[in-house]
Amino acid sequence: MDEARRDDLVQLCQGLVRYPSPSGGEGEIAAFLRSVMVSLGYDSVQVDGYGSLIGTVDFGSPGPTLLLEAQMDHAESGDPGEWRHYPFGGRVESGRIYGRGATDQKGILAAMVLALAWLKQDRGDLLCGRAVMAAMVHQESFERAASKLVAERVRPDGVVSGEPSDLTVERGQRGRASIAVETFGRMEHSSMGDNSSADMMVRLVSRLKEDYVPKVDPFFGEATMTLTSLHSYPADVRTTMPIRCRGTFDRRILPGETAQSVMRDIEASISSAMRDIPGLKARAFLDGGDGHCYTGAMISSEGFAPAWEIEAEHPFVEMVLDGVAEAGLEPVLSNRSGFGTNGCIYGGDMSVPTVVFGPSRRELAHVVDEYIEVDQLALGCKCYGSIAEKFLARKEEIPGGEGSKA
Repeated sequence: MDEARRDDLVQLCQGLVRYPSPSGGEGEIAAFLRSVMVSLGYDSVQVDGYGSLIGTVDFGSPGPTLLLEAQMDHAESGDPGEWRHYPFGGRVESGRIYGRGATDQKGILAAMVLALAWLKQDRGDLLCGRAVMAAMVHQESFERAASKLVAERVRPDGVVSGEPSDLTVERGQRGRASIAVETFGRMEHSSMGDNSSADMMVRLVSRLKEDYVPKVDPFFGEATMTLTSLHSYPADVRTTMPIRCRGTFDRRILPGETAQSVMRDIEASISSAMRDIPGLKARAFLDGGDGHCYTGAMISSEGFAPAWEIEAEHPFVEMVLDGVAEAGLEPVLSNRSGFGTNGCIYGGDMSVPTVVFGPSRRELAHVVDEYIEVDQLALGCKCYGSIAEKFLARKEEIPGGEGSKA
């Protein structure tokens, strides 16, 4: 990568950061990125029903399909006053690009988009098949639904899911369940007692945390259960006891755990608590939720995404590691699982060979003054191009792929 290309990469990352794109509000960044792909010579750029971009680079002769995918949406930025750098400024300082989504995952988007365009410019006559870049919507909220739509259209033979992995290759991820727990009471004046649905929720949450015994896997780590939100209804009425209170738990899933087994454990704990806590009325359910895409389409989630992994000795993993080495890095197969969930469709439901790989560190995602280091960004871009080149120069089929069978 020469200095001109390095500058192009930095400027594209800055441009993407400057478009606020919360889940459901990706329309402007999608239009910008589509124009970039077209100008770079992508053979086709399509927008699916949810609004994800699917850009294809065709190498002219039959062959496998490689999918690179990353998200366009980002976590909430919070109070801009807490940031030293404006969240949507894309400022470069001391070798870092600052802004919401710089690590998660607009830097990765920029690196993938340019890597495929430059690969065709430099090596297009030596490769076969096609490389697809998918820029995803609603990853922060409905990742499984958006991924499924892309997977069904692309039918890839291999997938590189762009997550910040510090340029190590990750071969699996814990799954995730979003579990809502509700308690119920009477709506009356708050001077009438202390057994409101909110009081009951406090006691129930303590009981659920006390009863929970996490499973542990040597590779995936611990199956955690974290309380992420509490709401009462009606809200903001200080002298009225709420008729209902809801708590939401983020439950990280290990292989072998299913939606049914997870809910069975939660419901058993609630039943026990209802026997021990007078007046407690409660229920639990998977909280998938639904929302609108910027296209106007409705999108929803099941509230559950399975864990997945690929064997360390799988030919696709070895090929990705060879690509990283070809780019000039020491190839490292991570000894921990990834933390994103897009792979649950490709590597989980579809059993397509899938890895997680990207520049920057997961600890920088969702934080105030999020940034990505320019050096890491450039190395990530080189690696994406090298991985794609290795994959599209292959003569033998990668086991488990879908695209060549379509």
